[in-house]
Amino acid sequence: MKKRKLTKKILAFFIVILISNTAFSQYFPVDTLKLNTAYRDLVNNSNTLERQQKFFDAFPNTWMEFIMTYQFVPNKDYNLTMYHLANKHIQALGGKITLINDSIYCRKLVNIAVGGVWGADAPNYYKALLHRVMWQKTDTMLKTIASLRKGNQFQFWLFYWSSIHKSKSLETEYKRLLKLNSGTFPQEMEMMTTAFKYFYNGIDIQENYK
Repeated sequence: MKKRKLTKKILAFFIVILISNTAFSQYFPVDTLKLNTAYRDLVNNSNTLERQQKFFDAFPNTWMEFIMTYQFVPNKDYNLTMYHLANKHIQALGGKITLINDSIYCRKLVNIAVGGVWGADAPNYYKALLHRVMWQKTDTMLKTIASLRKGNQFQFWLFYWSSIHKSKSLETEYKRLLKLNSGTFPQEMEMMTTAFKYFYNGIDIQENYK
């Protein structure tokens, strides 16, 4: 009996170690010190490629990194510094990165959105940035999306169109994208249409349930 209990404890220990190692091997925390330093340098002088590149590289690369960095956690012991900096960082990503190649820039923005879940604050700020860039760099954005696997394309579009209510501006944008790009990107527009059908005015805000 004692041997069986010991075996179970050892097994449980190795399961914990395995889960921990898997988690850390897949997702690493963003270096917030590096990110904040790069942001301050960029704000002080954004006219150099070096400063733009440092901030661009320090900014999260995936949705998991993004939400881990800027999420709101309703815990008095949780440091909300990055949560409060989210809008400033996202605005800088959208307004001060002007010297980086469009294809590289759009690839990063699209990659972050894949797997994204809409919500208040940082996710909403980021979604607004995506819509602005889609308007400014439509062809590059659609080429980037087209290079993804179909499942990842759909993940992008469902985040892009997620909304809790109707919006004339979103409806107008959807019709414009469809009209101008159905001939050039027929498969992408078909997938976009499906995502729009189910996620535009089709979700509720996620809440933390106790």
